Amino acid sequence: MTLSLVACGSGNDNKADDSNADASAAPAATAAADADKDAAPAEDSGEEVTLSLMVTTRPTTDNKDFYLDWLPELVKEKYPNINIEVEQLPTDQYKQTVKLKFASGQGPDIFTWWAGLQAQDLVDAGYVRDMSDFSQLGKFSKSIADSYSFDGKTYAIPLGSSFLTTWYNKDAFTDAGIDKIPENWDEFLAACDKLKAKGYTPITMGDKQSFVIQFGVYQIGASAIYADNYDFDKQLFTGETKFTDPAWIDTINKYKTLYDKGYIIENSLGLSQEQSRQAYLDGKAAMIFDGSFGYDALNKQGAVEFEKGMFAIPSNEADKEFVYNLTPSNGIFVSANSKNQEAIDKVLEYWFTEGTPLFEKWVELSSDIPCYEGVEDKRPLIQEYLDRYKDYKNIYNLNNAWPEGVSDMMCTKFQEVIAGDATAEDVCNAMQSKFEELTDK
Repeated sequence: MTLSLVACGSGNDNKADDSNADASAAPAATAAADADKDAAPAEDSGEEVTLSLMVTTRPTTDNKDFYLDWLPELVKEKYPNINIEVEQLPTDQYKQTVKLKFASGQGPDIFTWWAGLQAQDLVDAGYVRDMSDFSQLGKFSKSIADSYSFDGKTYAIPLGSSFLTTWYNKDAFTDAGIDKIPENWDEFLAACDKLKAKGYTPITMGDKQSFVIQFGVYQIGASAIYADNYDFDKQLFTGETKFTDPAWIDTINKYKTLYDKGYIIENSLGLSQEQSRQAYLDGKAAMIFDGSFGYDALNKQGAVEFEKGMFAIPSNEADKEFVYNLTPSNGIFVSANSKNQEAIDKVLEYWFTEGTPLFEKWVELSSDIPCYEGVEDKRPLIQEYLDRYKDYKNIYNLNNAWPEGVSDMMCTKFQEVIAGDATAEDVCNAMQSKFEELTDK
C-alpha cells in the first residue's frame, strides 16, 4: 500500500462513500476485509474496558471519520474487549471542557491537544503521562516531537504538522485581473480592491467562533513581527518585548483594516466556521483564512465550480522579509491518572505501528502533513504550497510560545474590534495583561 495522506472529511476523490459503493466492488472489498483480519486477528485480552477519547469537532462528511468511526471499529476488531467512546466539541468549548474534566478527576483517557506552552499547564498539573518510552516515538520527526517536550520528557505522540493559509478562488482572481499571487501587503490590499470592484466579496470568515480569528492574525504576524525579531516570543518572558510593542499593534491594525475596508463578508460575527467555508465553496467570497487542516472541507463541491489555490498573507512591506507559518499540529496525549493504561498502550501500539489496518487508515485519512518516517504527503496543493515557500523562513503558530489563555483573549477581544467596540491597542493591552497574569510578571 502506498503511504499517502489525504485530509479527513468529504470532497476527496480517493475516498469511497460506503453508502454509494458500486456492487461490483464487493468481491474486492471482501478480500480486503479478509486480508485485514489476517493482518490483525482479534485478541482475547480479558476484562472489558471502555476508553474515553476527546477530539475537536470533525468536518461534516458523508464518509466515515477516522476518530468517530474507524478508530473505535478497528480497535474493537483487534481487541474485542476494548471499547472507545468518542466525544467531540468545537474548539472554543473543547479547551475549557478538557481542563474542567481533569480538574474534577474525570479527564479523558486519550485526547488531542496543542503543542508548546499551550500544553504546559496540563504537564505542570500532572494530568498527562510521560510518553518518552513509547516504542514508536522514534519513528516521528524529532523536531516535531520536541514541541511536546518539557524538562527532557515528551508528553505526546505528534500527529504531524500544518500551516495556516489563505484559500483562494483562482477563477475569481483571473476575472478580477489579478495575474499573480500578492507578494507584499500593498499587493494584497490591491487584490482585495480589484475583487471588490468586480463584485466579489474578497474574504469570508466565521467569526462567530472566535478561534478562527487566529487564522488571519497569525499569518499577518509571521512577517510583521518575526521578520525583524525572530526571538520576539522568548523576549516576552524577559520583558524585552511586549504585546503592546509597535509590531503587534501593527499586526492587529492590519487585520482590522480588512474589516474597515469592507473586504470581509458582512455579518461575519453571525457565521460559524462551517457556514463561512460553505460561503467560499459557493463562490460567495474569493478567499478564506483557514489551514492545511481544512483540505477536505475546502475541496468539496459547492454551488459553483472553480479552481482552488493557497497562499500565505504577505504582510511584509515590499522591501521587507517574508515569513510564513508552519507548525506542529495537535498531538495525542494520555491521562496520567487513567486506570486503563494497559488498554491505552495496546491501542496506541496498534495505531502507530506501521502496517496495521489502523495505521493504514490513519495515514489515509489524516488531515495533518505527516512527520512519520517513510510517509509522504501526496496532496498536490499541499506540495505546491510547501515548494513555493521552501526558501523562506517559517515560524510555528504564534500561540505555541505563549501560556494557554493569551490567544483566547486575543480572539475574544478582536470580536469586539469587529463589532466596533475596541481598538487594536485594546487587543494588545488585553493580551499583555493576560500574559502578565499567567506568568506572574
